Amino acid sequence: MPLKTTTKTYRHVGYKDLENFITAHYGLPYSVIRGLEAHNGSLYVVEVSARYEHYDPDAEEGAHFTWREGLDPEVAEELKQWRAGALDYDVYVGELLHDLACSGHLEPGTYLINVAW
Repeated sequence: MPLKTTTKTYRHVGYKDLENFITAHYGLPYSVIRGLEAHNGSLYVVEVSARYEHYDPDAEEGAHFTWREGLDPEVAEELKQWRAGALDYDVYVGELLHDLACSGHLEPGTYLINVAW
């Protein structure tokens, strides 16, 4: 019996290169390890998009979720607080990558983050 597999394309990035990119862009120190709650020797898949899924509770049945272009407003608010130093944690790396994709600094797609130190 053959093993069922699929073939996918990823943008492979080392965690340290990603940290340096994020730190340089935002001018703030950032830890991918804390943002992912990562472990040494791990790979993390993060879907990066320049749009977000919007929930409309007043929409017709089956149409509550729609895609909208741009940065998710909830993510924008959390990043605003993070940049102001109002958070005592590192935001999820996917939120930063979503912001970077929306602003044209990063290509949307599937990222494979290699955490090894």
